[in-house]
Amino acid sequence: MNKLLVIAFSFGYLALLFGVAYAAEHRSAVRKSLVANPYVYALSMAVYCTAWTYYGSVGRAAHQGLSFVGIYLGPGLLAPAWWLVLRKIIRVCRQQRLTSIADFISARYGKSAALGALVTSVCVLGVVPYIALQIKAIASSYLVLTGGSPGAGTTGPALFTAGALAVFTVLFGVRSVEATERHEGVVLAVALESLVKLLAFLLLGGFVTFKLFGGFTDVFDQAAAVPALRQLFTLRGAGTSGAEWLTLLVLSMSAVLLLPRQFQVAVVENVNEDHLRKAMWLFPLYLLIINIFVLPIAFGGLLRLGGRGFDADTFVLALPLAAGHSWLALLTYLGGLSAASSMIIVETIALSVMMSNHLLMPLLVRLPAARPEG
Repeated sequence: MNKLLVIAFSFGYLALLFGVAYAAEHRSAVRKSLVANPYVYALSMAVYCTAWTYYGSVGRAAHQGLSFVGIYLGPGLLAPAWWLVLRKIIRVCRQQRLTSIADFISARYGKSAALGALVTSVCVLGVVPYIALQIKAIASSYLVLTGGSPGAGTTGPALFTAGALAVFTVLFGVRSVEATERHEGVVLAVALESLVKLLAFLLLGGFVTFKLFGGFTDVFDQAAAVPALRQLFTLRGAGTSGAEWLTLLVLSMSAVLLLPRQFQVAVVENVNEDHLRKAMWLFPLYLLIINIFVLPIAFGGLLRLGGRGFDADTFVLALPLAAGHSWLALLTYLGGLSAASSMIIVETIALSVMMSNHLLMPLLVRLPAARPEG
């Protein structure tokens, strides 16, 4: 596909996000909020589904079968408890004006500055590489879509995309000095991106399942006829132990509440705790729907592209391209861009607040210039 066309669509989509965010901020200024409804809230929580969900779930399913399910089953199982657990966290944070997971944890232990700094440092060390992976996913998907050779032509698009997301984050995320101010523009943009990545993935999954194959039964029957693929139908056959799967389940339960970006959208950006009532079932439903076609796409890629040197993580783009449906591949690419950019934006906002409150400001107040004379 033509590189200029892909770049134009990428920046056109990012411009749309700017417009949506600006509209939300403008409506908020005149007290006509666009995000004060449970559907936007639930969709914003789908920032949990990053580029790893979009590309990596298919890749993991192609190698380890059903092991990917634990990443989404954990949050789904925890969701019914949100009315007790998450509502309590929202109330505590609202009463004490807490704006990050570091604030919350340190407040639970006597507002320990050392603990807040430790939590912030751990989050930065753990999350920044993951942000880099999202940017790499954008660059890699651009490479697959444009048919470039490995290592060629990815630095520029990745750099420009990162720059555009940085500008977006500054304009709509961290421009205000009021730490407790909500970011309605960001929330609405993230909700839109959640909808785009879901629809794009469903269109791709429907194409693979019902166009390239004769439905779910046909895909699974063809996969079951291949001994190497038949093993992927069970955890043991795919080489995943019960302990490993249980660990993944527990970690995902924790991640949906404790990741900085999840805490940001679920707690800090919450405008009405009653929105949890719908989010308790809408968010698990979202996770279920976005994963319906993961196995068909994985098996479809292995059956159609298995011997052609494609990385399983790129099946979502390679399958429509190989079938001659470039526009579907472009739409799928925009879904991946949505998954990556929403994570980058929200995670950057959350980390910037944490670093400012728990690392930079404590350091600045200790400088001699910050001390009163006399």
